[in-house]
Amino acid sequence: MKRQMIRRSLGILLAIVSIVSLDFTAVSAQATEGIAASLQSKVANSDSAEAGKGAPSSAGAAAALAALEADTATTITTEVVEEETAVVIPQNNTVVVNGVITKTTLDGHYYAYSIPGLAVVSSLADLQKQANFMVLEYFFVSTWDLYKYTAPQAVETMDIIAKSQNAELGATFQMTVSRYFSTKVYPYENDEMQVTTKVSIPTAFRSENNTYAMVYVKNGGAYEILPDLDDEPTTITYNAHAGTGAYGIIKYLDR
Repeated sequence: MKRQMIRRSLGILLAIVSIVSLDFTAVSAQATEGIAASLQSKVANSDSAEAGKGAPSSAGAAAALAALEADTATTITTEVVEEETAVVIPQNNTVVVNGVITKTTLDGHYYAYSIPGLAVVSSLADLQKQANFMVLEYFFVSTWDLYKYTAPQAVETMDIIAKSQNAELGATFQMTVSRYFSTKVYPYENDEMQVTTKVSIPTAFRSENNTYAMVYVKNGGAYEILPDLDDEPTTITYNAHAGTGAYGIIKYLDR
């Protein structure tokens, strides 16, 4: 008897829950319909008001539709990515004489700015032959300035050498001629190679009555005076060596 009463109670509760659920759904539907009807009524009133003012009748509907879409649509955020601007440092790898431009024959990083210009003038084929390189072996040149506060020993050594030659030391820089193979740069030294290079003499250091040369100092202190191979008063042409060395323009004071 008790079990039957419990079953009847459960049945009644389930029926009540079903009715409440149905009523809630109906109320939700009615509420939605009421909101839509109210929105349509506002649109109609807006259209009528706008029509009375002479505005197009579709303006109110368009505004209501836009508002509805804004409420119901998912907001999509678009991220604007600014393009990074690459900083390109100009290379100092040309020499200009009387309007004629001589550009270096070897790839590299030419960042020595204490001189107006520098260019390797030896042909690639000639240098490959000197170094016994294969066809796919190349050279890579790096140049940068040397100052007393960045390379005091190298600059001081070149100054001592210049004074011993009764000469004045001008612009100083470092030059490295490396081996380049399969997109990689490798150290390479060859004092027997003659990498003919042309350098513009800084304007403030030029003189028509003096002779110029290049002092070359390698790691360890060994040095060499490289004579000027051209007759142009604004440039020095000299035979550099493969590897790394410090170079300085010297101006003879007695010739």
